[in-house]
Amino acid sequence: MVSPDPAERPKLVVWAYRCWTVSGGLLVALGVLFIVLGIVSSGPTLLPIGVGIIVAVIGVCYFLIGSKAFVGDARWRSSLSALTLVVVIMLLIVSFGLPILAFALVAALVGLFGSLLAYRPESEAWYAATNPPKPSKK
Repeated sequence: MVSPDPAERPKLVVWAYRCWTVSGGLLVALGVLFIVLGIVSSGPTLLPIGVGIIVAVIGVCYFLIGSKAFVGDARWRSSLSALTLVVVIMLLIVSFGLPILAFALVAALVGLFGSLLAYRPESEAWYAATNPPKPSKK
């Protein structure tokens, strides 16, 4: 497998990585917030703490997998794209029961947008390590 040249990385790949990083950071922060809320709340604590741990772990996965995808490995890009889609669908369903998870849903949507950017034709050509088209200056 030919590795793409990092010097010719399209701006869309850079923006995809930024979206994945921002989304991962927001998910980690929201996960920590859910854990803290679970500790200080007077109600049941296991559910908010468990949800917080899951959301934080997903955010860390966005960081780790996004870093591997940023260097040009299309397999990690595919894995992260599948993860972002599954997380958005999961949070969309679960946020009806726990409305506070709507914030995590918004953070996950940022990561899904990054995955969409990583599959644009310019990004796809770079990941495929073919002759990437030069970005047009409009």
